[in-house]
Amino acid sequence: MSTWRLRLRPRTPWATPWRSDSLFGAVCWRWLEVFPDTFETMLGQFREGKSPPFVLSDACPGDLMPMPMHAAMPRTDKKLKPPVYVQQASFASIIRGDSEAASGVLTNVFRPATRVQTAIDRALGSAADGQLFETDTQYLDAGCDSLSVYIRSDGYLEQVVACFRALERIGFGKKSSTGLGEFEIAGPPEPCSWLDEIPGANAFMALSHFVPAPGDPTDGRWRTHITFPKFHANAVSNVFKGSILMLAPGSVFRTSNQTPRPWYGSMISVPRPEMPKALHYGLCFPVPMVWGGEAV
Repeated sequence: MSTWRLRLRPRTPWATPWRSDSLFGAVCWRWLEVFPDTFETMLGQFREGKSPPFVLSDACPGDLMPMPMHAAMPRTDKKLKPPVYVQQASFASIIRGDSEAASGVLTNVFRPATRVQTAIDRALGSAADGQLFETDTQYLDAGCDSLSVYIRSDGYLEQVVACFRALERIGFGKKSSTGLGEFEIAGPPEPCSWLDEIPGANAFMALSHFVPAPGDPTDGRWRTHITFPKFHANAVSNVFKGSILMLAPGSVFRTSNQTPRPWYGSMISVPRPEMPKALHYGLCFPVPMVWGGEAV
């Protein structure tokens, strides 16, 4: 499988984090719209648990990459709150095994904000007098103007990019109908072979939130994240999928001197009467790397 980068340029703040599971859901709904004849076949390959048609990363700010969790953090008087990113040159040095000291560390790249809106009176269908509500949003720091989504696939790149182009027309995530999550695609996909092959690789770093599968490597360092995902819009009567414990980008694992695979993790079955075959995306986008030192 080969890796490509798709650059997205946000035009407005967003309310849904650009994580791989949310991106997968958005791509699937657009796939059903653009390629309805192949949707069941595509989703069936994910359900089989063998080789997925494609793997998605979380969106990274610009050229920055998540800091591998085994890397040494520069000394600072302030505690850096995750997510923590490093410059691409430092990241490349770390995954090649040339260094385990991170440089150019950045945090707070995603800035929080709040949008205040007038509530709608359901009886009148117009603005409710004096009733306001807030929506938590995010936007990129002024030093960064784009997001990078990495796509790994053998033969589905064209379809995935077409789905992102369809998503470009309506926006991404929560409250997209009211202007949040607007973006534009900033150029064609860029090949990223440097994320596929690292000489002597004996470990990998996750470029996405994921749920490990039975048999996945366990010798590593990681950070956990609990998510409370929902189904899209009014697709089902009960939109809540429950709580899911995931590992965060930057998590690193040794592969017992075996060449890292192009994907790890698992797809999670979340059936509902309206959607008995529903899945939640929990695959890992692994970046091969060299990790020296003794195994734990």
